[in-house]
Amino acid sequence: MTPRKRTPTLAQAVASGDVLAMLKAQRRLIAKSLTEAAENTRPQFNNELNKLHALIRDEEERVAALAQAKQDGEASAAAASDDDSFNPLDL
Repeated sequence: MTPRKRTPTLAQAVASGDVLAMLKAQRRLIAKSLTEAAENTRPQFNNELNKLHALIRDEEERVAALAQAKQDGEASAAAASDDDSFNPLDL
């Protein structure tokens, strides 16, 4: 079994500049605080968790789209650089 990758603290995530890691670190802090929170503050923590869930989902989709675009760009660049596929009569 592979050891689990240690998740960065909020300070480490901020230092790295990784937005997704920052959001996930914030979510961990709020979730931990929720378990220790007074009854009257729990709705606020829940609201913040819900906001963070949406932000994390959006950021994960953005990162995936960027990765896909990069992969597509590399594939099209490789295809464009292939001299055998170039036909001047297609112009």
